[in-house]
This record gives sequence, structure tokens and C-alpha cells, in this order.
Amino acid sequence: MNDFLFQPFSKFVKLSDFSHKLIKKCCGGDRVIDVLLHFPSSIIRRTDDIQNFSERDRLTVVIKVTDHVIPSYKNSPYRIVGQTPNGEIITVVYFNYNRHFIKKTFPYDAVLTVSGPAQRKTDGIEITHPDIIASPGMAKYYVGTEAVYPLVSKLTNKTLSYVVKYLLKSLPNIPEWIPAEFIEKYHLMSFAEALKEIHFPKNLNDIESSAAKKRIAIDELLANQIRLKELRNLLTSHTVPIFHKTNEIISRLKLPFQLTDDQLACLSDIEKDFAAGTPMNRLLQGDVGSGKTVVAFISMLIAIENNTQVAMLAPTEILARQHFDTIRKLSEGLNLNIDIMLSSNRKLRKLQIEKLKNGETDILLGTHAIIEDNIEFKNLGLAVIDEQHRFGVQQRLTLIKKCKYPHVLSMSATPIPRTLLLGCFGDLDVSTIKTKPSGRKPISTSVISVSKVHELISKLVTVDSQIYWVCPVIEESESLVDVNTRCDSLRQAFSENDVQILHGKMKPKEKEDIMARFKAGEFKLLVSTTVIEVGVDIPNANVMVIEHAERFGLAQLHQLRGRIGRGDKPSYCVLLYHFPVSVVGKQRLSLMRETTDGFLLSEEDLKLRGAGDILGKEQSGFDTLRFSDFSDNYELVQIADEIAQKAAPNDILYKIFKRQNDDVIA
Repeated sequence: MNDFLFQPFSKFVKLSDFSHKLIKKCCGGDRVIDVLLHFPSSIIRRTDDIQNFSERDRLTVVIKVTDHVIPSYKNSPYRIVGQTPNGEIITVVYFNYNRHFIKKTFPYDAVLTVSGPAQRKTDGIEITHPDIIASPGMAKYYVGTEAVYPLVSKLTNKTLSYVVKYLLKSLPNIPEWIPAEFIEKYHLMSFAEALKEIHFPKNLNDIESSAAKKRIAIDELLANQIRLKELRNLLTSHTVPIFHKTNEIISRLKLPFQLTDDQLACLSDIEKDFAAGTPMNRLLQGDVGSGKTVVAFISMLIAIENNTQVAMLAPTEILARQHFDTIRKLSEGLNLNIDIMLSSNRKLRKLQIEKLKNGETDILLGTHAIIEDNIEFKNLGLAVIDEQHRFGVQQRLTLIKKCKYPHVLSMSATPIPRTLLLGCFGDLDVSTIKTKPSGRKPISTSVISVSKVHELISKLVTVDSQIYWVCPVIEESESLVDVNTRCDSLRQAFSENDVQILHGKMKPKEKEDIMARFKAGEFKLLVSTTVIEVGVDIPNANVMVIEHAERFGLAQLHQLRGRIGRGDKPSYCVLLYHFPVSVVGKQRLSLMRETTDGFLLSEEDLKLRGAGDILGKEQSGFDTLRFSDFSDNYELVQIADEIAQKAAPNDILYKIFKRQNDDVIA
């Protein structure tokens, strides 16, 4: 009985192979539930009220064919004239037609039901390309509200509607997975009732914001919350050695600054996790430049004091090298063995693997290279994952499996809105750094039209600072300014050697050399794509120009702006926009000019773009959240989380909203 939802729909409905393939493609699968979760996007109102129909309706009438008006010219319409039982003249019009089809379908004196878009003309009523032609006795079935589905080419709404109706008619009793107290508290209908209401809508509201849609959204979020709860329970069910802060190494650490209260509070959270005897799974989030790396480094030292190794995973080589340089500098005098493993440098791999296996390496930094199968640690105690939203669940777990449940500290410089914290990171404990280290100068942000770009360049030539100029694309584009084109124009204003290019298609060694030269102050202006978005720390670069700023999301604009303001001089960010600018684009530019608060911007970014764009597909819950949107459904996320505390795991619920990486809970 419960397997009905997960059986191929073709097992219950007779269809041609062609129709079966079209429906499978349209609904994203061939299970019954795939079809039932393919919801209509709008409605059609079919009426037989020949006196009061509107042009938005589909008029359903019974006619007797009285004449065929064959077109005199090739591109003229074909007309079939008919008459209703009450004598009203109806003309059926075809602009694209097959004469054989028309003569076979509308023979003289035939009595038929036709239904389609209609208009009242001076000589009667015209129905253009009727979407239903049936026997006269079927007329009553084509009156009322009808769902309209998103379709793939060559699949008709009639065919899909027939399959949906048949499956819903055969739907068995589905056991309830939400406890009765919540059904009553939140006035929820059953899952089956919700499906039926959405597929048989009385009005558009039944599709867009009904109680039925609310129930489906809560079910999807509930499946996600229960999964996160199980993942947390899985981790906390394992015991690991307790880490004690011995100060054997930390006492020799000499920081050139005082830690902020927020940094100290986050370290206190981490130390409590280390002392709990279960694996830490904590997210350390903070705005750009808030000092997360130092907190992570001190956490690494505690792990090393307890005779374990540390791995730090970064999404790009530039960021990995930046962390390597920072941690090496902080480690001066601590007698630590620090290594970096990159895909671009395999010559050292064999020696690096040996050092890891025998425990010589204390801290290993790197990109995806460190999660390859042949990389083994002697005793991995702490895994630090930077910009963790850039890694999928499976990638993070691959690193964790290098040891039997090490402590995990994830970091994010993109402040995560509260809805996403609850809905996507419910398995993590969260620590937040809101204050920035003292001495940081504020960044002034201005919004300028590209029509004033020459004036801007003239001013930049006189600036006593290094400059970033970010372009959205590498290659030449009809609508976007690319790095090469902009570089050529800037070299005409600056000296030839004072402007260099950086982008993702360059070889790692080239990128490394360019960044090293820029950091050393060998040239003034770096024209780059968004490869500099995270991890680049050059105190003398105090100006950031972002070309086509209207095309970027708020989180990315804020990250790019965070590359400046790291020295003791005032910093300036210029958002250079090109016309036309969308309404959303104008909102983003205005918000960027008004605030440098990354937490506020992340909330607004969620409203403007949605979770998937901010987090990426790997991190946005199931394959996609189809029926709930984190950007405006915080209340539903809270309800689902409340239910998840008492609801038991349910196989049917899991299968309905199946996730791509469900095998990770094993």
C-alpha cells in the first residue's frame, strides 16, 4: 500500500511509450509521487455560459457543423461554422491546420462538444484552436476550473491531467507522520488532501498560497529538519578523546593584537565542545575581517597540544595559500610543522603523504587535494573547513572520514541568515563574531554610472594606493565588460607595467606570481574576476572598483568589498553600473551604499535571491527546496523544526522528498 507512491506511474495508467517518456521528463522521474508533486502553475475556467463568458475563459459549447469555409489564400484561416441547440452561431477557427484532420474531425452535420478561447464577434462567437473536441455527452465534464501544468514540448495538458486524476483516484490511505497535536495546533490538512486540493484548484489562490501548499511546504521542511536532527544525533552518539587546553604551545603564542570579546566568546564555545567527549560540529561565522582565522588557529593549537593533527580545507588555491602564509606567520617560534597540499603541485605529494602518515605534519592546509583517497593522517583530531558553503555534504564528510569522527570547525565569511541557520545548518552549533578588530578604517562606498568611467580612471591615476578592478567575465562578451578589454583601456591611462590581469583560467603558478607581485607592491592596479572574492589580504590595496555591480548578489559584493579596508588608511569601494539596471539591481546597489553590515546584507540577499543562489545546490537542503523558500518562510521553518523535535523518522516522508546524498547517514 505504502509502495504505491514509489511505483512507476506507467504501472497504473496505460500510456504510449512516447507519452510515458514525455511525462517522466516533465515531472523529473517516473514514480507516482514524481507526477503528483508536479504542481499546476495556473488555472483555466471553462464555462458553458454563452451569454456571460469572458475572454480569459474557455467557452464550452455543443455545436452541429453546418458549413466549412475553405480559405482562398494560403495563409488565411480555415473556418468551421456550427450552431448551438439554441441557434447561436459558433465559428471554429484554425490558423495552422491540416485539412485531412479538419474534415475527419468536423464532418457535416456532426454534433460535437468544443471548448477553447472565445471572442464575441458581430456575426456570432469565434472559438480559436479549441483545445477540447469531444462527443456531445462530454460537455458537462468540461465546465469548471481546470489546472494548467508546466509542460515539456509535445506533452499536452490534457494527457498529464488525465494521468494525475487517475493516480489521485487510486491513492491509498497514507499514514500520518505529523503528530496529532501539531495537526490540531496549526490546522493542517493531511498530505493526501493537500495533493488533491492543489491538483483540483477552485481558484489561483489554491495553487499559490493555500493551506494545501502550506502543508506540502511543512512536509518538505520537516523531512529536511529530521535529517539534520539524525545527522546531529549520529555525531553526538560517538565518543572521542577530550581535548584539554594545556597551554604548552599557546603560552608561547605572541599575537600582535588583543582578541575581541566576540573572539574570546567563540573560543570558549570551542573549548567546551573539545571537553564534551563527543565530536564538535560547529560553525564559526563572522563578517569579512572579523578575525575568524585567529580563532581557528588557536583551536588548532589546542588540538596539537593533545597530540593530534589538523587539516584545513579551502575552496581555492589562492585562499589556501593565504591561510598558509597567515598561519605560518602566527606560528613563528612555536616549532610547528605546517604544510600545504595543492592539486597544482603533485611533485611533493609522495613526501607529504609520508609525513602525514608518520605524524610529522601538525597542520595541513589545502584544497580538494587533501580529500583524495590516498591521503591518510596518523591522527586527525580537528578538521577546519573554510568557506564551508562552497563544499557539498559529501566533500565535507570525505574529509571527516579521514579519521573516525574528528572535531569539525566550519567557517563562513558570508554571514548566514537565521532562516538558513535553522533550515540548512540545524546539525551545527553556531558561534558568531560580530565585532571587528580595532584599528580597521571604515569603507566608503559610492555608486557610479559607467558613463563617468573616464572621470573615475583619471582620479585613480592620482591615488596613492593599490587598486582592485573586478570584472564579471574573462572572455569578450556582447553585454559585459571582460577583464582583457578593461585591462587594455586602463593601460592607456596607467603605465603598461602598472596594470596586470588575474583570472581563473590562468595556471596556478601564474596566479601565485601575480598575487605575490601585487602584495609586494610591484604594480598598482589588478584587473581580476571574482577569484579574489575570498582570502586575499593586501593592506595597501584600499580601492575596489566592481564593474557591472548591478549583476552581482549582495553577499558577493560584500565579500569583494571586504578585500579592502585592511590597512590603516581610508578605503573606497566604487560600484560601477551599466544600463539597464533591474529593480532588484537598484535595490542591491542602494543597500551596498547604505550599510557595511554583512549580517543585514545577508538577510536582504536572501529575500532578493533565495537560498539556492546564496548557498549553492550542494548546501540548499534536498536537491532543491521545491515547495518552500527560506527567503520568506521563516515561520514555516520554525514550525517544521518544532515538529521535528517530536516526530519520528518516517520512511515514506524520506522517499517523497528524497535527498541526493541520503547515503551519508550510515
